Amino acid sequence: MKKSFSILALLIFFWTLSSGQSNGIAPKIISTIPEFGDCNVDPELKEIIVRFDQDMSPGMSLIDTKNTPQGTAKSHWIDKRTFSIPVKLIPDKLYSLAFNNSRFQNFRNLDGIPLNPDDLHFKTKNISFSVLNKQSYKELIDIFPKMYSYAPVKGIDWKAIISKNQSEFENSKSPAEYALKLIKLLKLAEDPHLWIDVEGQRFETGKLKIVNSNYSAGLLFSILQDKKANSTLTVQTGVYDSIGYFSLKDWTNDLSDLKLRVWGNSQNPEFPAFDVLKELSAYPNLIIDVRENTGGNESFAKKLAALFVNDSIPYEKVLTYNEKSGKFDKEFIKKLYPSTNHIDYTGKIYVLSGPSVMSSNESFILMMKQLPNTSIIGMKTYGSSGNPKPYTLSNGVTLYLPSWQAYSMDGKLIEGNGVEPDIEIVTNKEDFQKKDILFEKVVSLIKDKK
Repeated sequence: MKKSFSILALLIFFWTLSSGQSNGIAPKIISTIPEFGDCNVDPELKEIIVRFDQDMSPGMSLIDTKNTPQGTAKSHWIDKRTFSIPVKLIPDKLYSLAFNNSRFQNFRNLDGIPLNPDDLHFKTKNISFSVLNKQSYKELIDIFPKMYSYAPVKGIDWKAIISKNQSEFENSKSPAEYALKLIKLLKLAEDPHLWIDVEGQRFETGKLKIVNSNYSAGLLFSILQDKKANSTLTVQTGVYDSIGYFSLKDWTNDLSDLKLRVWGNSQNPEFPAFDVLKELSAYPNLIIDVRENTGGNESFAKKLAALFVNDSIPYEKVLTYNEKSGKFDKEFIKKLYPSTNHIDYTGKIYVLSGPSVMSSNESFILMMKQLPNTSIIGMKTYGSSGNPKPYTLSNGVTLYLPSWQAYSMDGKLIEGNGVEPDIEIVTNKEDFQKKDILFEKVVSLIKDKK
């Protein structure tokens, strides 16, 4: 009887192994390509392979590290035990990958048991820098100017310029020298969304031009009542003469996470920004001030605009690269959708804009332009939108290229043109020495409409 039981147990054990079931045991990584600790990895390797000891669920949690390889396509499962990570590697570089952590645990077996956090470290072998430069030049002329969205509108013969300097690139003695020679040529573009990263340093092709700014930091906040702000003062709110006021100096804060305190005491309780906005919506007029805002994360801007939208609305048209035509003619319409935290605001919204407004903040202006109860007031925006994407050359130089051409819904190119306000109020820097003249004019406009 005992013998029969032992044979049955063995059969069940081997059936469990063959069927891929985990039997309650956490999965493990049993092999990788390249191997852990390999310091002579070929930089031409295009795919990292990770193999597990049992069948896995289709999810994954690849955790970003300081030395995560550049991906070239979506990571994917080859089969239930084999995971593929397409990459582009550069020579003589340490790389690290992390699988699962205490927060993200989507590498799981079929029973839902997660892989205990694990990692992979390896280093690529060194190659002659002259060889790398020649390879990098081939890569450069393959992506540039082809993948630079504004190349067609700059009026520059980039191919001729790059070709003329081929020997300069190929004879560079270091990645930094290569980058400096390249940036010297690319500065012709004068594009704030086009830059180069090398050895932790950024080289820009275009600095923001000095503009006739139409604001004065700090003056306005002092005259508000019921003042609230975040810890960095990039978001400030208050009330003036029964007019709600909400100011954002950048789009680096997620509205869902943003907390504000009553001004004057750091020990005051925090209020969610959404609750503050809801309080301000009790007033018949609301001013949203983004004059100082030069951009950031467009999704954060959408969260604010979506609070006041009743239905889906298009707000911006972008053209991206079309593989079939080889041109930037693939059209995509950006849309704004109502928020689940919708504020049914029936009053009038005034958005303060000006020459410092650019990038994702110009998209915010285009969003708010679509609202029937909203007026954009001030001066034309800066005119620069790019959504840059990275391209790393074999010698370690990373080129960031604008990936789209952005247009207003009426077909006007934003790059170099900006977005016009609905109501233009032209001011000079000198107008903001002692008071915020634009704010005062908007207040007068509101009073005149009563």
